[in-house]
Order: sequence, then C-alpha cells, then structure tokens
Amino acid sequence: MSAMDQGAVPPSGSWTHSFEEDEPGGVLVYRPTHTFAFPPTRGGRDTIVFGAGGELSEHAQGPDDRLQARPGRWIARGMNRFTLGGTADAPERSIEIIEAGADILKIRKH
Repeated sequence: MSAMDQGAVPPSGSWTHSFEEDEPGGVLVYRPTHTFAFPPTRGGRDTIVFGAGGELSEHAQGPDDRLQARPGRWIARGMNRFTLGGTADAPERSIEIIEAGADILKIRKH
C-alpha cells in the first residue's frame, strides 16, 4: 500500500471500476483504464479521470448505454480524504483513498 500524507493528491489519469475485485466494507477497486485487461461486462464500467490542479471527469453509463461525462473538481481534505464533484451535474461527495499504486486504486465512499 502506498502511504499518503495530508498534502497528498489523488492519483492522476484515468481509473475504471473493476467491480469484480471490490472488497468487503465498501472498498471499491479501480484499475488503469488504458492498460488493464478488464473482463467483458454487460453493465458497463464507471471511470474517474483525475486531472492536475483539481480537474475531474466522471464517466458513467447513461440511459442509452453510452458513457456520459460529468465534469467536476477534486479537493484534498487531508487524511487521504477527498471531496469530488461540486457541480450541478456531479453533487459533492467524499472518498477516502485506501490504497494507491501504479496499477490499483482502492477507495471508500463516504
């Protein structure tokens, strides 16, 4: 597990939910979007793209089964916690980063 500190920033780049790997206690597992070999799924996969300077884009399956992007922001809150969203299309909510590495991101939503 990668240690993070109060000044930590979330991992950069695009991360896709690997729901097959989710863990007990509400831990959601994300993998790098462009390099991980995800198994096929009918339900689609949510993606979070963390940009530099607080930019955020979340992609979720829409009513027509295509991914729809929701722009937003991320704000570091300390203790590995971040606020995501903050726009009309992406309401504000908090996450805690449990583990962050080059090939895995584990979060818990609060």
